[in-house]
Amino acid sequence: MAKKYEDSSDSLKIGSQIKKRDNNSHNTLPIGNYTTTDKTTLNYLRDHSPYLPYNINTVHLQNPYKTPQRLEGYALRDTNFKGMYRSRESTLRSRYNRNGLTTRDTITSKNYEQNEEKRDKSLKNVQTCLKTTEINTIVKQYCLNSTLHGLRYVGDSKLSIVERIFWIISFTTAVLTATYYIWFLYQKWVSSPIIISLSPEPVSVNEFPFPAVTICNMNNVKRSEAIRIGNGENMREKLLLEDLCNSENTSIAFDLKEKAVEWNAMRHFMINVSQSCNDMLYYCQWRGNQTECDKIFNPTMTDEGICCNFNSVNRKHLFHDPRDWPDLNITFAFTGIDWNPEIGYDKQVPSDAIPWRPYGAGLSYGLTLVLDVDVNEYYCSSTASAGFKMLLHSPVETPKIADFGFAVAPGKEVRVIVSPRISTASKSIISIPQKKRKCFFTSERKLRYYRTYTQRNCILECEANFTQKMCHCVQYYMPKSSNTTICGKKDDLCATTARRAMEIKLYDDNQLNITEIPSCNCWPGCFELSYNLEISDSKLLHNFGIQEQYVKKNQKYFTENMAVVHIFFVDSQFTKSMKNELFGFTEFLSSTGGLLGLFMGFSFLSVMEILYFITLRLWCRLTEHKNVPSRTIVQVHPLDHNQGIIYPFAQ
Repeated sequence: MAKKYEDSSDSLKIGSQIKKRDNNSHNTLPIGNYTTTDKTTLNYLRDHSPYLPYNINTVHLQNPYKTPQRLEGYALRDTNFKGMYRSRESTLRSRYNRNGLTTRDTITSKNYEQNEEKRDKSLKNVQTCLKTTEINTIVKQYCLNSTLHGLRYVGDSKLSIVERIFWIISFTTAVLTATYYIWFLYQKWVSSPIIISLSPEPVSVNEFPFPAVTICNMNNVKRSEAIRIGNGENMREKLLLEDLCNSENTSIAFDLKEKAVEWNAMRHFMINVSQSCNDMLYYCQWRGNQTECDKIFNPTMTDEGICCNFNSVNRKHLFHDPRDWPDLNITFAFTGIDWNPEIGYDKQVPSDAIPWRPYGAGLSYGLTLVLDVDVNEYYCSSTASAGFKMLLHSPVETPKIADFGFAVAPGKEVRVIVSPRISTASKSIISIPQKKRKCFFTSERKLRYYRTYTQRNCILECEANFTQKMCHCVQYYMPKSSNTTICGKKDDLCATTARRAMEIKLYDDNQLNITEIPSCNCWPGCFELSYNLEISDSKLLHNFGIQEQYVKKNQKYFTENMAVVHIFFVDSQFTKSMKNELFGFTEFLSSTGGLLGLFMGFSFLSVMEILYFITLRLWCRLTEHKNVPSRTIVQVHPLDHNQGIIYPFAQ
């Protein structure tokens, strides 16, 4: 019997010839011409054909095992053949059950519709299995085609299991070893990201300023002024004099409620009774030229009282609000610029702009001073000796003479040889956390009073803030606002205690357990300028020839009261230190790549290989299955009438 079944669809037609099975013969007639490319179905049928009651036979069946298969069956309905047309997903649902093939009691439409819901539920499992199969295939293909050393032996199924295990262990060992060294390199990069090195390019003296020089006479009150006050009838001045020279922490002069009034009177009194800059500075020579001292020196207020200062930046460039600093009738005869160690000098800045730069090295291009201590005018001194205190500091800092100044005795010729200590930083380290690089850029750390951040400015400002918190006042030489109360003599004990506690905590946090002391967070500036000094002196003898311009009154007075100071640079070019990244990203990447290449043969293209296999190739394989033309699913009953089995066929 031969029948032909035609689908109503224009795109698909199926012809089938059905013959009943001859019980006495194993030969059958072909049931029709069908093709299939589903290797999984073919493999299953090949493995299970001994247990099936029928065979498959088609000349178009693409069987990779080249084993002839035959199918016998019978048809239902008018044509004695039951044909159904299903999608490929339904086919996969059918063959990926636990038993391998879907069985049904009957092949009727009613049973088919009842089982539709079950088939839909199994679709997700089928799709998951499909993706898993594709992923496994991709992984194997990657192992066979990867450029990483040894990995292709892992995926080579032709090798024995022992050989493959050997290469798995070898590859894993290489990966772990490379990871260990990369982790060690990363820890070194994170823990010590900064290296301080010497710049290969020298720095000329015209690229940084001459140090600021602050000079103070140890005598706080001139004897002639003390005699005048003592002979006078002004009790207020007498009490102020006693208060200024009194070493005890008690104030005799004032019992006022407003301490600002007390300080105002004391400041004017100090200016009047102390030695002026004109009296102190007898002779000045700058950059080889004699200069009027009052044009290059200005009075300034320090912790030693009224002092004289050379080459500090203008007050408006030093403080945010210049009115916060006491007015000492400071005049600047020269143009001042807004200089700081980070921005340096502009190329168009004139050479006579403050802060000044020397023309060269040596005594001839430095600063020469003849100082008059006037021993006969000593009434009360800040120390037990006569002479001067001198400090060389950055032009953008306020000096602390009492702690850091060096002494200059009368009757001495002193040579101060200066070597600048220049600290700079690469802009690349700004991305490194501050706690790692331990320095601040000017834009990162803003001070309340000072415009330029330096470590000394930060410490002095922190000390002022702590003193104000503890004593409700600040010392007169500290940075402050115009409405801040100045500490009087009665507050000296509290202010001194606060200062000492502050200084101890700055250098050792564990020595004091005072929670009120703030953490100043005063790291050095990434760009800072300081000066190393080499000081030598010799005694002046009046019987030797002394330059006439140095002599005041007579040679005996000169050797007993005068001091000659020479300040100059030791060289015209210097080396600066620079903070750089120990490992930049480029260095870290190259070191990491070198380790990976050494142990695994890893390169940038190896990364692209991995990305290709897990993205583009996998996507193409999954998309390819979705675009496969729909198959004709022919559902055929075997001879025992008990099972319905679905196979995928395409014409």
